[in-house]
Amino acid sequence: MLNVEGLQAGYGHSQVLFDINLKVARGELVTLMGRNGMGKTTTIRTIMGLLSPKSGTVTIGTKNTTALAPEKIARTGLGLVPEGRMVFPSLTVRENLVATAANRQKRSDPWTLERVFKLFPRMQERQQQAAGTLSGGEQQMLAIGRALMTNPWLLILDEATEGLAPVIRAEIWDVIRHLRREGQSILLVDKNIAVLRRLADHHFVIEKGRTVWSGSNTDLERDYEQVQGYVGI
Repeated sequence: MLNVEGLQAGYGHSQVLFDINLKVARGELVTLMGRNGMGKTTTIRTIMGLLSPKSGTVTIGTKNTTALAPEKIARTGLGLVPEGRMVFPSLTVRENLVATAANRQKRSDPWTLERVFKLFPRMQERQQQAAGTLSGGEQQMLAIGRALMTNPWLLILDEATEGLAPVIRAEIWDVIRHLRREGQSILLVDKNIAVLRRLADHHFVIEKGRTVWSGSNTDLERDYEQVQGYVGI
């Protein structure tokens, strides 16, 4: 349902992406791995239309979205949990969740406040609290819940566990496993191979703005040392 081919992009005269290729099918959990500074977040920003590509194509379903504005791309069914969370700090937890809520894909079982609160009970406890006063882990939970409230067919998580305490990190991984079991399509940017090798369906590795390896979990087991060398962990 998401197909990226030959993607090139950058900032001004500085080119960051030279040849990015990846695919996500409906119901899959796919990882995008690589060391810091290799272009993972730039790839996500380009897919979302926040950065204009120099060449290559991004296709969602049968629609070429390469030149679309970010809001139009989001309406095709992509939900982003950005690096750094980027919650609305002055709004309450509840206001953050309802601010962008929609069911444009006409899901028969849409995400609602009740479903998000069941997934993250702490958000229900803090629903009247300003988002800016939450801990980093709680803000990450809120960012995931906010993205789910858009009822995306594809949930994109950029460094979902980066910088979190181990107990919160484990809780986020449990939530991702739960979403996968429910059939949610996920594109996950992370570097934790030990967890990802047991979690995902397919993996893509980028280095210096190029896709340098891709494969299934079986392929990852076979090429584990090679992939570990690319990821640096």
